Amino acid sequence: MPDKDKLNKGSYILLIRLDEGKEIKVGSLGSFDFESGLYFYVGSGMNNLDKRVERHLSEDKKKHWHIDYFLEEAKIVATVKFRTEKDMECELNGVVSEVCGETPVEGFGSSDCGCGAHFHIY
Repeated sequence: MPDKDKLNKGSYILLIRLDEGKEIKVGSLGSFDFESGLYFYVGSGMNNLDKRVERHLSEDKKKHWHIDYFLEEAKIVATVKFRTEKDMECELNGVVSEVCGETPVEGFGSSDCGCGAHFHIY
């Protein structure tokens, strides 16, 4: 069994706060009206978990993922990392989806899997 302290791969959840409702363009998905509130984004970093989460926390980055567009207007207030050998992003997303219930943008963060979205409002 790998040493969890040295394992730098796995999945993560970003807890994000949007203070004011606003319209945000989310790359090729288009523009959407987001209400103020708390949002959860579920992702994975199977090559370098710490670096992936640090990238999301950085303000100086090229927009590549759907979440990059949203984070221009919102603030990450907490991160949770799950260090595992197995990619558990979709399983973790299922749990978050059950708790939150609402997906504000279909396809957000899930273009490479069969999930409806990896982005939820609480």
